[in-house]
Amino acid sequence: MYDEVGRIMVIGLVLSLILLLVAFYIGHTKLRKNAFFASYASRVLDFFYKPLLAVYMFVYKSPDKLHKKMAEIKNHAQCKKFSRTKTRIVLAPHCMRHVECKARTTRTGIQCTSCGKCDFAELKRLSEEHGYKLYIITGSSFVKHILKHPDAKGTDGVLAIGCNYEINKGMRELKRSKIMTYGVPLLSAGCYNTQIDLKEFERQLIYLEGLNGNREP
Repeated sequence: MYDEVGRIMVIGLVLSLILLLVAFYIGHTKLRKNAFFASYASRVLDFFYKPLLAVYMFVYKSPDKLHKKMAEIKNHAQCKKFSRTKTRIVLAPHCMRHVECKARTTRTGIQCTSCGKCDFAELKRLSEEHGYKLYIITGSSFVKHILKHPDAKGTDGVLAIGCNYEINKGMRELKRSKIMTYGVPLLSAGCYNTQIDLKEFERQLIYLEGLNGNREP
């Protein structure tokens, strides 16, 4: 009996290792741009997230490379479905605002006045120009209030801005609500005065709009 349990455990470990290696192979080749393979790799990496995190912390002393790779794979897995969504919003972190920001905060986040002291004025303009409504949040708890708000009623697509860790986390959580997501990372992580590459942000918006024409980002 114990021998059989041991064999099952060994087989399980071997299969798990094979699945993980295949997922990493997909993540490092052009296969990651295929939605089917990217979706498979994303699910496997999510399942093995904690042991992978431990490995990256041991080898690289940082999980940044893992989070970046996972966010990229999730984007490839969901981009076409995201491009077919009808009601989209942009969720951006409050760490991007200027240290002297005087905008008020409500249940749906910080109400930007487009004062021009930080990237939000231009980010807001670009978002609205491409049919998105911008929400600036101070924490994940704001998301549920936003999705219930009349202005965001029927939201089926969320473009998330943040560090790769937060993008991954948000993508996993919103997937349970069957909301398609796409992530655009900040130039660097931090608690204040963080920035986004506005040209890259606009390029991603245009890419998502033209996906049916098979344009690469």
